[in-house]
Amino acid sequence: MTSGDEPTTGVRQRTRRAVLDAALSLWSRDFSASLGDIADRAQVSRSTLHRYFPDRQALVDAALVDATETIERVSEKATASCTTAAEELDALMRAMIDVGDLILFLFSDAHRFKDNPYWTSNEDQDEQELATLITRAQQQGALAADVAPSWAAGCFYALVFAAAESISAGTLPRHLAADLAVRTFLHGLASH
Repeated sequence: MTSGDEPTTGVRQRTRRAVLDAALSLWSRDFSASLGDIADRAQVSRSTLHRYFPDRQALVDAALVDATETIERVSEKATASCTTAAEELDALMRAMIDVGDLILFLFSDAHRFKDNPYWTSNEDQDEQELATLITRAQQQGALAADVAPSWAAGCFYALVFAAAESISAGTLPRHLAADLAVRTFLHGLASH
């Protein structure tokens, strides 16, 4: 690549990113949003959108891959320096809520990506890893030992989803939704 190609590459990357971000934002709320709606949201022409993604399925596939990779990346980064299981659960929940649009895009319809070859959700593996982390938190005294880890994992994911929906609907700002979800998971809703 010559130095003359770099600005074009940078522009191309920014344009592709803008289209993906627009698609993920709109499709997290309404999966029937059109490519025209996405182009408008990304502030590009429809022909520009089609240069990057020739049809709706190509954009869906790219958004699916991007969303799963982003969630994995932010989760790993958020938990990298945690020293206790409770800290790791807190950081993981906040990281997932921070990318709530991606959570809504991926999980608001359990069958949306069922036959998509790019759907690489390792739900069983992810749930097992979370259950193992919850077991560690129980052993460290941060969570009640008499609660099944699979139940606690389901509660964790439900709170992440509820927080993402609240943010999307505008009923809670992101930081309050994250605080409430973490508090609910680690301490319950009882008055203290």
